[in-house]
Amino acid sequence: MRPLKKEALRYLGYGSNAASDSVNAMIDECERELSALPTVRYIYRIFDGVSVSDDVVTLGGVEFKSRGLSEHLSGCERAAVLCATLGSAADMQRLRLERFDMSRAVVMDAVQSAYIEKVCDDACAEILSRVQSEGLYLTSRFSPGYGDMALSYQSVILRMMDAQKRIGLTCSDSFMLTPQKSVTAIAGITADADRCGGDVKCARCPAREMCRFARA
Repeated sequence: MRPLKKEALRYLGYGSNAASDSVNAMIDECERELSALPTVRYIYRIFDGVSVSDDVVTLGGVEFKSRGLSEHLSGCERAAVLCATLGSAADMQRLRLERFDMSRAVVMDAVQSAYIEKVCDDACAEILSRVQSEGLYLTSRFSPGYGDMALSYQSVILRMMDAQKRIGLTCSDSFMLTPQKSVTAIAGITADADRCGGDVKCARCPAREMCRFARA
């Protein structure tokens, strides 16, 4: 099974249960429609000289107060900041379906959620390719809203990355990203191979116990 399809089924709540042929077909159709969108974008920047204390991380001259992020970046002297979005066309695609076919809209929402994760994974693979020649690795991603990292840091990261100008990514007064299927995240760069993100993002996520989408 394709990784993206497996992720979409996880978001739909199937877990180890098999989906019907009609749901599988709908996922395939939604994935084809989504892959044709021209607005999928990501940007990232690698910051040197990251400072980590008990509950404060400083990178790019900005302080992030979060014990969870501090623990996540412990031992990392560099970090990558990432912004990714499926763009406004994905929001319009999903909202249009909500008016006429709610079942398909639910499937599209799951496929879009899986797709933005794939975009982030692709971005991290690119970052890793830049640093692994130095014998370095990339940790898993850590986003505002995880653990004790305030959601308000969404706006801080967007300003750091000039994301509105570069990829059209903004956030509301309540710090929800627009377009909706978007992500901001920080990943550490480390010489410790055991800290490599790999396929263990959920296992190391501080919000795992509260997340109904956590991988088994």
